[in-house]
Amino acid sequence: MSRVDYNSRQFLNPPSSHYTGSLVCFDGVDVTNQGRNLDRYTFVEVSDCHGKVRIHKDNNLLMREFITKLRFMAHELNQFANHLENME
Repeated sequence: MSRVDYNSRQFLNPPSSHYTGSLVCFDGVDVTNQGRNLDRYTFVEVSDCHGKVRIHKDNNLLMREFITKLRFMAHELNQFANHLENME
């Protein structure tokens, strides 16, 4: 049995496109019959036609550290998009 706290799956291309690509954000916990939490799975996964990357929060990383990593990635992606816009 599992409890899913957050599960978002978004396609990165318009429905009319023949290209694949998706962004998955997931946070959930496996739960025993007695209601005890076993494992928490938290990750972000980006995929396209040619590859897939999963950024996974492992048990040795604090949630705050994982959140900081995600915010840093979002900032860098925005910086890169701004750069590309300026190059057009």
